[in-house]
Amino acid sequence: MRKKIILAILLAGPASPARAYDLPSSTGTHRVVFSSELGDFNENTRIINLQGNVQLDELGPDNMLVKTIKAGRLTVNSSSSTVYAPEDFVLNDTSGTISGKSGLFNYSENTGYINDARLSQKNFFITGKRGEMTPTRQIYKKAEFTSCEETPPDYKIKASRVYLAPNKYFLSFNNFFYIGRVPVLYFPVLYKPLIPGTPFVSAFNFGHDHRSEYFVRSSYSYRFNNETKGKLYLDHFGKQGFGTGAEGDYRNDKTIANISAYRIREYGTSTDRWGLNGGYWRRLDLFRGIDSASYYSQSYFRLLSDPEFNNDYFRTNPFAISPDRQANLAFTRTSNTTVTRVSAAVLYQGTTDMKQFSKAYEATPRLDFQKLPFTIAKIPVLNSFNGFFESVKEIGVPYYQRKAGGTWTIAKTVPLLHGVTLAPSVFYNQSLYIATSPLTTNIWTGRYGSNVNLRYDRLLGSLDLTHSYQVRMAINRLEQDRRAGDKGEEINSLFSQLFLMPVYNTYFKTNISYDMRSWVRGAVSRRLSPLFAELYHAPRKNLNIYIQDSYIFSEGNSSLVAQVYSGDEKDYVGMGLANYSNKPNTYVVNQMLGFRLPWAKSWRAESILRCEITRFNTDRVRSTRFFEKGLILYKDFHDFHTTWSYKVRRGVKEFFFLLSLKKSDPARHDSFEDASRNYWHPWRKEGDLRD
Repeated sequence: MRKKIILAILLAGPASPARAYDLPSSTGTHRVVFSSELGDFNENTRIINLQGNVQLDELGPDNMLVKTIKAGRLTVNSSSSTVYAPEDFVLNDTSGTISGKSGLFNYSENTGYINDARLSQKNFFITGKRGEMTPTRQIYKKAEFTSCEETPPDYKIKASRVYLAPNKYFLSFNNFFYIGRVPVLYFPVLYKPLIPGTPFVSAFNFGHDHRSEYFVRSSYSYRFNNETKGKLYLDHFGKQGFGTGAEGDYRNDKTIANISAYRIREYGTSTDRWGLNGGYWRRLDLFRGIDSASYYSQSYFRLLSDPEFNNDYFRTNPFAISPDRQANLAFTRTSNTTVTRVSAAVLYQGTTDMKQFSKAYEATPRLDFQKLPFTIAKIPVLNSFNGFFESVKEIGVPYYQRKAGGTWTIAKTVPLLHGVTLAPSVFYNQSLYIATSPLTTNIWTGRYGSNVNLRYDRLLGSLDLTHSYQVRMAINRLEQDRRAGDKGEEINSLFSQLFLMPVYNTYFKTNISYDMRSWVRGAVSRRLSPLFAELYHAPRKNLNIYIQDSYIFSEGNSSLVAQVYSGDEKDYVGMGLANYSNKPNTYVVNQMLGFRLPWAKSWRAESILRCEITRFNTDRVRSTRFFEKGLILYKDFHDFHTTWSYKVRRGVKEFFFLLSLKKSDPARHDSFEDASRNYWHPWRKEGDLRD
């Protein structure tokens, strides 16, 4: 029959004298309970040797299990508070399951070492030639780690040293990434916080383009708490140098804020190239208890060192091909009856050579005021007023202009018959240019007019007939400006719009206007505005068709835009066509295609082709010019996602490879990340950490 020995040992302090096999009583701190098939105790050395299915349990002051060691042999030294495992053993604690060939532990100081250590934590594995334990962390030397459960693993990372602080952080140095047995990349540091509820996501881009040659871009995203998220960018470009950047998001009930910054000093230059983007919206708790109105402050800015910065380093950003920089700041007061806004704004546009910026607009400050519809006495009409004042510098004007204006509108809605409504309104507008140094007198210009809309509204759609009239008065005089070429008659038009929606997935809209101004001469076709027509049809859930056309009667077709899209998120096809009157023989074709590769279902592809087709006549194509080409391949392996991208457009020819470990996957449907992306970076795809 198997002999079993069960003993309890005090873990803190030297042992007091005791009879043979008698152990000191517990102090109420840590203690261990162990069992084995065989055991012996040396009273002089205070050493206990255990053999055969040994299990040692460490219990805390509250009698809760802290740690368990299972082995074939263990030696417990109560004098030095150590446990020695001379052969294979397994240790379980809050950090996971650790196994080793041999090891030594000090249970009073919570320290020790393990030879040929292996840690298993959920689906994460670390091995090391030697593992060292401290009260706050574990250290693995000559380590390897992976999240792959296969043997051998699909991928692994070799590191010179790994630091693991359970439930706090993971840190490794000198990392070589292997796919199978093949090393594919090196990165000096990996860091991952392990605090519950604060996910950390890392991604690595490797690529090549004709400007920078080979490059490595790394991104690290960390959720500090439910309101704050930060990102760090560390990049290296072969011909350009090292680039660094960061992005921060803050969001709660009162504040929405984002800021991103990036800088690089290219080799051979003495100045930085940089970009700074972001903004905020904040509800202000001003005059609480005194004023029932709401106060807000908001700002948006996009600042660049030069017009080509985004195109060189942030090529998925749509502003990469719209080079300008701008900033604005506004304070708004909203009450039940008024909206008041004070703002400042500046806009710079890129010069023709794309080397620098020129100021196109600056308003410092601008005041806007709006009085929401109201009644006076018991008169059955609605009144509204809006006005502004600004000190503005516009393109081509070398000095600041001071402008003001206001419009008073009186409106009334009159139901005539079932489905027929008449909505007449009249207005008076007054504009003012205040005297400046170049302009020595104030300029007052008044305008008055009317707008009458007759709507026929039915279940299938509506028909609108509108007459608009506007007259300009002479400068600083209360009479029509009849001496001007247009006789002061700025608008006199009849407008018609038809909107039909026979079913929920289809609509058709068309509109046209007729110019009735007396001074306009020529044929009827000259008085007609372009005929605009728009059609949307979605016969199935995964198919929609959109066509928009504009036709000028005196000149012919002005523009045509058509788009067809069919498919789901992974398998889709989209085709677009555009033609404009300024280039009547040129068609812009846009093609998008996404599909799973039929010979490799785990691969998915996306392609983009945008080109101009120029023809001699209707059936002879003269030339085709591709101004943007792109191909993206996606592949999900057992433990990581990969993206392979090739892109060509003006000034851009690049290939890059993106690697993202599944261990670092962001939480699905992260409302914080979705809200930030939709508000600040709507062009980013779900899961993208950066542009």
